[in-house]
Amino acid sequence: MKYSEFLKDNYSALLTIFNCMEVGVWITDGEARVVMVNNKSLGTGGLSRKDLMGREMGELIATGYILYESSVLKAIESGHEESIIQELGEGGYVMAISVPLFYNGKIDLVICIERNITEVNVLRGLLEKQKDITEEYRSELLRLKSQMNAAENNDLVTNNIQMERIKEMALKIGIMDTTVIITGESGTGKEVIANLIQKNSARAAMPFIKVNCAAVPESLIESEFFGYEKGTFTGANANGKIGLFELANGGTLFLDEIGELPLHIQSKLLRAIQEKEIRRIGGKDPISIDIRLIAATNKNLKLEMERGNFRSDLYYRLFVVPINVPPLRRRKEDIPLLANYFLNMLNERYGLTKEIRDDADEELKNYSWPGNVRELQNVVERLVVSSPGNKITGFQVRLCLNGSGQLSEDASETGDEKSLSSIMKEYEKQVVLKAVNECRSLSAAARKLKVNKSTISRKLKEYGL
Repeated sequence: MKYSEFLKDNYSALLTIFNCMEVGVWITDGEARVVMVNNKSLGTGGLSRKDLMGREMGELIATGYILYESSVLKAIESGHEESIIQELGEGGYVMAISVPLFYNGKIDLVICIERNITEVNVLRGLLEKQKDITEEYRSELLRLKSQMNAAENNDLVTNNIQMERIKEMALKIGIMDTTVIITGESGTGKEVIANLIQKNSARAAMPFIKVNCAAVPESLIESEFFGYEKGTFTGANANGKIGLFELANGGTLFLDEIGELPLHIQSKLLRAIQEKEIRRIGGKDPISIDIRLIAATNKNLKLEMERGNFRSDLYYRLFVVPINVPPLRRRKEDIPLLANYFLNMLNERYGLTKEIRDDADEELKNYSWPGNVRELQNVVERLVVSSPGNKITGFQVRLCLNGSGQLSEDASETGDEKSLSSIMKEYEKQVVLKAVNECRSLSAAARKLKVNKSTISRKLKEYGL
């Protein structure tokens, strides 16, 4: 006897039995048309038995009674037991398990058992939400730990993808003795990259000698780099002097602003790198050296080479592994992170509890930072020193950034781009902001500019400050 015939002959008895069960029961024919549904299933859906009988599952999905998919349809399609988490149109979720019953190789009926898991799903949602919150706290703790480690280890603080790649590159080449040239604008953090490379190298425990080539007078560069023997020239140390290359022997030599070296020193530097030996001024015998060289510059050395200001052979010898550090204006996501990093350092140093508000972060992000990270560090320190209270606001940032006494880029434009009145208005704004920033009270600023306090207030309101 077919299952469908047995169901038809014993419909009332079977329905009575199914109504006693604490799970929902659906029975459809082989074409997914509803032939029986118990009371428990009616309670999860919101339609009456009369409304459901004879309806096809695909139709119930189309009307929104069942959302997205049906385990019955999946079981008919696959010919095997199927289970899904099913969302109901009236709200709620059920776990639905459908089993096809075959007669003579064809699906005769499909039995679907469903259990209401709405409360379980709500609990699962709350658990997932709690997991998300926990993950946020964990990420924040990791970020703070990373900042603390960065402060201790002079590491790289960044959320920028390009900077993360630079960090990965620095870690990768740290273990090699290859020469590295780090390029980028002033204040971008080239020395931080050099520190990262050295700290992760096999020479980490050996000397790390840093030299700012631009800070050494040209007349002293050779003696500073290579040293000199005693009695070499008048006024020299009577015992002679060890040069920076010898001091760095076995370790790492970092030549910052290498583009400032004069040509005659460049040739001697090239020889020292290639031959791995130097000769002191006044000395006869060469001295073997074993160093790892890291150089940095804010100049375009290729352009300097074409102009004849930088030796081509030294250029190609240095550019083994070039790393270009992007300016801060091209990695704005790092600005709030770095600002808070510097702020935390200052808070710890001076026992403060200052915070940077969101509107202040936005002002910092909107600034172009021609001085890059170094300028940002100085601005944060200036804000900490000059701002009253524990909250650094967007207004205070604007005063700090615009109160330098210089015309902003917009204010200094002339010609057809701006009228005289708009230029004068912008200049007036800069003057007022500078006075308010320096005096730290409207009354004092008014006295300095020889105007009424109401004029200062009106001007600030006019500027949207």
